[in-house]
Amino acid sequence: MKDIYKQDELAIPEGVKVNIKSRQVTVEGPRGVLTKNLRHLAIEITVLENKIRFVVHHGLRKHVACIRTVRSLINNMIVGVTKGFQYKMRYVYAHFPIN
Repeated sequence: MKDIYKQDELAIPEGVKVNIKSRQVTVEGPRGVLTKNLRHLAIEITVLENKIRFVVHHGLRKHVACIRTVRSLINNMIVGVTKGFQYKMRYVYAHFPIN
């Protein structure tokens, strides 16, 4: 069954600039610039003053589920340009003999 109209919003923090042109999302912040291509998804993405709005018209269940996915992707991009990500690599050795 199709949903007629679904929307979700994401707040943009201060110091972060979001530019969306034909579903090509660019996020600029103090730690750099990240770009993500979302042209394969049928979602209307608009930037308001300090919010990003995601809208799906006449979408099936999978299209409506993409709203939350896109919202999470852009939120992770915002976290990446403000706080940054740091991964620590651990070296683990385990020997399992065949016999």
